[in-house]
Amino acid sequence: MMIRAYLDWSQNATAQERAEAVAMLADVYLHAELSSDDRRDAEAALTMTLEDTSPLVRRALADALGGADRAPRHVISALAADQADVASIVLANSPVLSDAEIVDRIAFGEPILQHAVASRPHVAPEIVSVLADICDANVAVELLANAGAEIPIGCLQRMIERLGEDGAFREALLERGDLPPDLQMALAAAAARHLSAFAVDCGWLAERRAVKVRREATESAAIVVAQTAADEDVQRLAVSLREAGHLTPQLLMRSVLSGEIRLFAAALADLAEVDAARAQGFVLGRSMMGFGALYRKAGLPMALEPAYAAAVAAWQELSRGMNVTEGRLSRVMIEMVLSAVALLEGGEIERLRGVLMLYQAEAARDEARMRVADILAAAPMIAVGEPAGTDDFDMRLHDALALELELAA
Repeated sequence: MMIRAYLDWSQNATAQERAEAVAMLADVYLHAELSSDDRRDAEAALTMTLEDTSPLVRRALADALGGADRAPRHVISALAADQADVASIVLANSPVLSDAEIVDRIAFGEPILQHAVASRPHVAPEIVSVLADICDANVAVELLANAGAEIPIGCLQRMIERLGEDGAFREALLERGDLPPDLQMALAAAAARHLSAFAVDCGWLAERRAVKVRREATESAAIVVAQTAADEDVQRLAVSLREAGHLTPQLLMRSVLSGEIRLFAAALADLAEVDAARAQGFVLGRSMMGFGALYRKAGLPMALEPAYAAAVAAWQELSRGMNVTEGRLSRVMIEMVLSAVALLEGGEIERLRGVLMLYQAEAARDEARMRVADILAAAPMIAVGEPAGTDDFDMRLHDALALELELAA
């Protein structure tokens, strides 16, 4: 009788009144002790609400049933297929919907539906896989922030390929703290592409200069990523660099001269298709036995072998008495390699010599910045009550600037 009274009343009620009434009816259906007949009647009344012409009423129904595990499945399925602002409510909350239904709803749906699904308490890998291929950066950020989302590594890779140039996406991805080194590298490369393209569009850099800046940024990022990676992750990083076309002779030389010898060894192992531990033994050992054979098997330019051998020998010599794994170009190692190839001739050697001289200038600037920072940080304390002497300050500033200019020369 209660349900009959509700149906009679709803014929002449306003949309707002019907919305309030259907919320109460849904609450009764979910929580009241009803006879089997009354429950069937209530379910029928809720089902008929799906045909209400007012979205306000259907939204009220979605709000009332959206998060309930006892909600009638056919009602939830129908609401999930309703207009976006109604469907998003049940897509975000309903435990009744199957993964297949959710995938079907978002595959060609609006971003509001993807947002709703990305925020679900649990997002299964099958759903994440679909979102990774179609979602925009805003949805991806929401998905990455959702602790209940099971995101396979392959999905992260696809999102980086599609959305890696979006700053908010990159920030959200890095905040996870579980990004493998090869994906960190892919993200850094995407950022370099975005920034260089932006600089070209703004007229700040010529296209040719932007390509150079992008390459240098990618090389530097590879060194930084490799620094904190475990040996097996460095090996995967080398593979990903090769597959992305970033594993150039120039990057390999920078890795040695920056002290990141493990990346160089991992790259040789990958290129030569030899065991990683064996390659490390040839490169990180205290002799050069076997290095030449490994280098040649890796297919690197024959003309440059003396330069790489000199770089490895320089690392071996310097690493005996100091830390050379700081990730910055070593001016001492660069000069040792330049001396080793001073008498060699040929086009490839000349190009490498030019690269080494650029590295030398970069290392000198880094040293100058660090030295000047140390000088300024060690400014003498001024006694209380005594005026600061400008002569001494001027002299220290002059010395600091002169040193920076000398090292950068």
